[in-house]
Amino acid sequence: MSRVPALRRLAWLLVLLLIPGAGGAAGKAWIPGWKSAPAISAPRTGHGLLVIGETLHVIGGADRDTYFSATEYARIQPDGGLSAWRRGEHELKVGRAFHGVARAGGHVYAVGGSRTDVEGLLDSVERAEILEDGTLGPWTLEKTRLNIPRRCVHVAVIGDYLYAVGGFGGILLDSVERARIEPDGGLGEWELLIDTMLERRYVHAVEAVGGRLYVLGGHDKSGGMGIPSVEWAQSDGEGMFEPWRPARPMRQNRFGLEAAVHGGYLYALGGLDGVRHLAGVEKGRLSAHGGVTGWEYTTSLPGARGSFGAAVYRDGIYIVGGSTDKDLTNEVAYAFFNDRGDIGYWGTQEEAARIKKERAERRRKIERRYPHEAKIIERLGAGRISFLKVQREDGMVAWLAVPAGGYQVGMRLRFSNGTMMAGFFSKTLNRRFRTLMFVRDLYPVEGMD
Repeated sequence: MSRVPALRRLAWLLVLLLIPGAGGAAGKAWIPGWKSAPAISAPRTGHGLLVIGETLHVIGGADRDTYFSATEYARIQPDGGLSAWRRGEHELKVGRAFHGVARAGGHVYAVGGSRTDVEGLLDSVERAEILEDGTLGPWTLEKTRLNIPRRCVHVAVIGDYLYAVGGFGGILLDSVERARIEPDGGLGEWELLIDTMLERRYVHAVEAVGGRLYVLGGHDKSGGMGIPSVEWAQSDGEGMFEPWRPARPMRQNRFGLEAAVHGGYLYALGGLDGVRHLAGVEKGRLSAHGGVTGWEYTTSLPGARGSFGAAVYRDGIYIVGGSTDKDLTNEVAYAFFNDRGDIGYWGTQEEAARIKKERAERRRKIERRYPHEAKIIERLGAGRISFLKVQREDGMVAWLAVPAGGYQVGMRLRFSNGTMMAGFFSKTLNRRFRTLMFVRDLYPVEGMD
């Protein structure tokens, strides 16, 4: 009897035990969390992040004073970790941030963005060749320019075309334009597509999946809040899109978020709701017929952040830099996807127990700071204030007046004691509340570790 099949089974078992997230090895435990990696050279936001081969690249970005032309890169290690970051040999021709980056064939593209906070919207595009060692060659400016300068633009490649989606060009944009990628990597003329998106999208997120383009979230300029809506369009095979269609909205209002795709799931990570930075992560299963079947929370980011970089490599996901409620960060973290689409990593039983204990202590601190928990059953807006009708598990109902934010019916909140007022009359709503509690500090329960 041949021993070959048995040896092959043994070899595959060893492979599965060695691949992070490939299975639960004996003595190992799945830990919903992130691992720290070496930090990038400086805190920044609005940068591009790309995986090329086994190399992770940061392209441009900005801090409080400077728009960077420099790039840097780190090598992805066999265990999924990163090497120390090294400065790229070649700089962008234009220091830019809040631009789009994409790879097509043997080239990388940096599209649009801006070079100052208020002025300097960019319509230029740069291209660099990918070298054999995974680093980037010299950047050159493309001869063709966008039809509309776009800050906070996101780009994607489908087939032979590079697409620039939404952004800010003096107004919030609902338009998409495309350029053909020529055999030598150069770009043809940019062409505005006839079909516009269903909503204007700025500080949004974009992912291409097969021949479909998904657009998530964005900024509602009138209210200053994030939006939860998601839409998608199908490529017709000739570089055009069928009309845009709505998908299931996310559970959280978000702008400045990042998106990722893995294993049939679309992920929405972090961002801001209009009041605070978010750590929550949602996953939505992609439908075979387009759209998203629904959203649920998975492991939160290691800290709330927005306008950062996120990239997927095999079964790993990496997040780099971004803004926080306090400042900009240069922190880098990584994790893996398991077969349920959740985010974390395999560790020892002892590490899992320690992290579980730390998470429980953090939760107790949150519960002490925010002693009340209730579900939103009605929401009314009035400028800078949102009026929320909430219900506790025991059935008790109350009205809260809170700073305007991304609150949705069905969301569960924890909140601290506020100031009670009887007979409060809202001129904007033309409504009198018998009792109303003014609360300044709230904490969303969903996505809370």
